[in-house]
Amino acid sequence: MDIKLKECLENKQGSYILPFLWLHGESKERIKEEILAIKNSGIKEFCAESRPYEDFCREQWWEDFGFILKTARELNMGVWLLDDKKFPTGYANGYLESEERAHLRKRLIREIQIDVLGPMQNAKVLVNTRIDKSDKIISVIAYRHTGKNEELDYKTAIDLTDTLSDEMVYWSIPEGAWRVCVAVESKPYEYKDSRFFYYIDMLNGDSCHAMIDAIYQPHYERFKEYFGNTFKGFFSDEPGFLNLMDTYYNTLGKMYSPYPWREDLPELIAESAGVDVATVKLCINALWEDLGEITSLIRMHYMEVVTKLYSENFSYALGNWCRQHNVMYIGHVIEDMGAHMRLAYGSGHYFRALDGQDMAGIDIVLMQDIPGASNITHRSPLTDGGKADPAFFRYTLPKLASSHSHIQPLKKNRAMCEIFGAFGWAEGLPFMKGLSDIMLASGINYFVPHAFSPTEEDEDCPPHFYNGGKNIQYPLFKSLMEYMGRCSHMLDGGIHKADVAVFYNAEGEWTGGKNQIFFEICKLLTQSQIDFDIIPYDALIDATVENGRLCVNNEDYGALIISESEIMPYDRLECFKRLSQKGLPVIFTDTLPTKSAEGHIIENLLPYFEAIPTDLLASQLQKRGFYHIIGKGEGLKSLRCYHIKRENKDIYLFSNEDINSSVDAQITLKQCGECLIYEPWDNKCYRSEAKDGQLHLKLEKGNMLFVIFGEEIPQSTQYLTYEIERATLPLTFDISINDENENDYHTIAASSQLFDISAPDKHPRFSGKIKYECSFTYKKDFSVIDLGQVGEIAQIWLNGKYLGARINAPYKFSMSEALIDGENHLEIIITTNLAHRRRDWLSGYMQIPPSGIIGEISFCKYVK
Repeated sequence: MDIKLKECLENKQGSYILPFLWLHGESKERIKEEILAIKNSGIKEFCAESRPYEDFCREQWWEDFGFILKTARELNMGVWLLDDKKFPTGYANGYLESEERAHLRKRLIREIQIDVLGPMQNAKVLVNTRIDKSDKIISVIAYRHTGKNEELDYKTAIDLTDTLSDEMVYWSIPEGAWRVCVAVESKPYEYKDSRFFYYIDMLNGDSCHAMIDAIYQPHYERFKEYFGNTFKGFFSDEPGFLNLMDTYYNTLGKMYSPYPWREDLPELIAESAGVDVATVKLCINALWEDLGEITSLIRMHYMEVVTKLYSENFSYALGNWCRQHNVMYIGHVIEDMGAHMRLAYGSGHYFRALDGQDMAGIDIVLMQDIPGASNITHRSPLTDGGKADPAFFRYTLPKLASSHSHIQPLKKNRAMCEIFGAFGWAEGLPFMKGLSDIMLASGINYFVPHAFSPTEEDEDCPPHFYNGGKNIQYPLFKSLMEYMGRCSHMLDGGIHKADVAVFYNAEGEWTGGKNQIFFEICKLLTQSQIDFDIIPYDALIDATVENGRLCVNNEDYGALIISESEIMPYDRLECFKRLSQKGLPVIFTDTLPTKSAEGHIIENLLPYFEAIPTDLLASQLQKRGFYHIIGKGEGLKSLRCYHIKRENKDIYLFSNEDINSSVDAQITLKQCGECLIYEPWDNKCYRSEAKDGQLHLKLEKGNMLFVIFGEEIPQSTQYLTYEIERATLPLTFDISINDENENDYHTIAASSQLFDISAPDKHPRFSGKIKYECSFTYKKDFSVIDLGQVGEIAQIWLNGKYLGARINAPYKFSMSEALIDGENHLEIIITTNLAHRRRDWLSGYMQIPPSGIIGEISFCKYVK
């Protein structure tokens, strides 16, 4: 038997869950209680986070963190540390607040524009009125307007820097309309009073080293005995360039925007672009202005340089330090709606920003995804308009992490997601399972649940899983954690088998021109059951092609898909040509590029590529055999498929992301014969068969299973059965409730029909447990009970025997081991959603389910 499956069935899965444990300075007793709550959830590790802890890295912190490490060791648990006093990472515990370290603070470049008209002899232009005393004018360049919108002609550039005297530029203006562009190096004064003013500078290696000097090294010096055993490593949370606040869309070309800067950037840009430094200095204003054909070159290679500096100075510096000290380095950046390839909150380039880490990482918080909302952009409490598009958050974001884990050896197939945070108390266990299934179906196999807080009724980004024992859903939180652990274990240690690669096309946006963001491609391929990884240029440089397939690390892909880009860097196009020459199909969506960022002739490269309209892409790929499954039947658009190969076994994860309808389809696979069906919630295996590669797949709404080929199947394994008939009985119930603040149940209805307990005329602010009791006469062969619509967690006892728990639909339970001839006594306990009572602002972004059992209860008959 597959070793991972065997370990799951024996409940010996590895450690894949490491929730945040928030610290504010609570007592050791409360901290230990919360640690025990984590352990009692079936979790073996946790990540301590100052939220904030005001004495972080002072004597009280050292005492408390030492207590946490000692307690964890006694409990055989592992500890991680979020690596700063407050999020986002980069504050370095205030290390840069000292004026002695002012030289380590970030520097920015911004532009002042003055439009002038000529001719005018001996004109004067006042340029110092919009700068701070500590600012430094880098250059003053004049460009003639072309008359096309706000385009300027870089070929007319006149360097006026040397004419600057006493706040004035002295210049005899030639005929025409001109723009005088003043490039200013400045501090981030626009937000001097904000929390980001004293953050580290990602372009300065010494500044980034402040993280080590202020946090990493002091922890090592005090707790080195725990490093590499109890202490697992550090977690960076949402570091970024932070050159601007409150936007995910800080691209180049934004008027007045400050951008990251260091003095030698012109030389580095020139080296990257293959042009002389004088040209870069004369055209540096292309960061904001449209200077014509030179604009793409300056912007492309500016982003190329700053993202590589970020990777070297921050990600690799911290990661290498951790590995030298026998611990790991993990975390994630701000990815929202493409911020991962932009500035401001972003890091410029997702892969480069995380290359130094030991896991790939993302987060799903703040209503970024809602189970069931596959095709609508929905409202969420996000920056920049409060919109969340599933094309990005569902179909692209988790694939960024899983792809990175596949293609970079350092990651060892570890893809992490911080999850569940800041959805509000309305996010119950059903919602959490839906989110985790979405992530698992994309290859995520490590999770950081957000969060356990020792502060009871903490208003900071609920829900909180224990809440001092007051979270009524906590007792079954363990079941969810064990389920996620089993699924992660099944995905661990295998080689992902993809159909195609999607190019990480940050360059298409960096260079400007018409471009298609690759998110829609990811959604299209996913909903067509064509699996993929997202591959950056850095991973293609040394990639090979074998038998017409692109080979990166241990992965291989049948084609390279590149989203439409009018302008591309020349070295990328040359790389694509090399891969094509070796037999790899290189496909652009819609149209081919028309020019390179550097202005080189590209006509000789274009014959090596092909263009396919986006709406025909999936069908064209399927015709060429680039698919893992093809199906006929119901619900296929909602079917997710993720395939790994471990040893000689093919393991498929199938997930139905529709929360209202089942998948019922005939699936054509490239494997055939007998197979095992593993249901991770019940932790049971069943026998099935894909005769001639045809597998009948029936997957209930919002559920997931594994199909395993190449497995020796024990004869005792039962066949998978399907429902063929259902019946209803006229049941009435004695109903009692137990409010979350009370100890006992009290009756609210006798011999009653079912109704919504939290209806406006019943108990609208009730959160707690509801008990239903009744008796019924057994109907032969109908051995499964379906509770129908439930709000929102169900547990069942039949004749005193516990039948189990369900935290999401379908709420079906097998009664076969407890049924008796004649009268049977049924007891059902429903745990409700907590938002009926805790009406927090975050819960206002999602619907809240009814309370109790709503509608008909059915008895089901199953056959093979």
